[in-house]
Amino acid sequence: MNLFSKINRDFLLGFLSCLCLILILNTMNCGRTLSRFGFGDQKLTLPKDFKTMISVSFHKEANGDTVKDMTYENTEGKILSIEYTDKPWHLEGTILWEKD
Repeated sequence: MNLFSKINRDFLLGFLSCLCLILILNTMNCGRTLSRFGFGDQKLTLPKDFKTMISVSFHKEANGDTVKDMTYENTEGKILSIEYTDKPWHLEGTILWEKD
C-alpha cells in the first residue's frame, strides 16, 4: 500500500465518520425521524402538571421543521399551551391562557 492510498483511505474514513456524527446529532430528539428508521417510538415528555389534553396542532416552518403545539389543562385548572420543536436543544415556549 502506498502513501497516497493510505491518505485517501484515512480521509474517506474521517469524512464518513464526520458525516455520521452530523447525521446522528441532527436526528437526536427530532420528531419521528428515528422512528421512521425503525428505532422505536418518539417520546415527548408531558409537563409535570399535566391533567387533560385539550388539543394538539402541527405546522411546518419555512426551514422544514415541524412544530407541535399542545394545549392542556394543568392540575390547578389553568389552560396552557406548550411548543415542541424538531431540534435536539429544547427552546420550547409556553403560553398561560388567562381570563381578564
